[in-house]
Amino acid sequence: MPIDDYKKIFEIIDSTNRVNSNLKINSPQKFNLLLCNINKLMTKRLEDFGGESCLKWFLKTMKRYHVLLQIMSLYGKNSFAYKEQIIKNLNEYSNKTILHIVNEALTKKYIIHISNNSVTDSKKKLIGPSPLLLSSYIHWNIKHISNYSIAIKQLLK
Repeated sequence: MPIDDYKKIFEIIDSTNRVNSNLKINSPQKFNLLLCNINKLMTKRLEDFGGESCLKWFLKTMKRYHVLLQIMSLYGKNSFAYKEQIIKNLNEYSNKTILHIVNEALTKKYIIHISNNSVTDSKKKLIGPSPLLLSSYIHWNIKHISNYSIAIKQLLK
């Protein structure tokens, strides 16, 4: 490895150690191990189509995955979403594409309409994850976070 690469690696190591005081990377080998574990986590997460059919459906494309993340992010903030809000937040995709994904997920009952008594416009309906989707999403993430946690603990040895 060229000297310049070592300098860059040590700058990244120093930066990583400052940001995360629990993780001390003290060599290029540990840096490479961390990078490999991160790559492994991301690859396994995106390739893992296990679980319920509702989660599998959202994991088939990056666009669907982004819609799922929006819905779960809003739900995690004790908020439900309107279709328009999801479309606005995912402005890198066409409105028609996001609307199609949301409508298909509603048809499949992967996401559900939530009653909102404060809104009189029947076209404005709140949506949120179905209980099955929420459960499957949590289990899928716990599985991968647990695996990653084990890998990080091995780095700390």
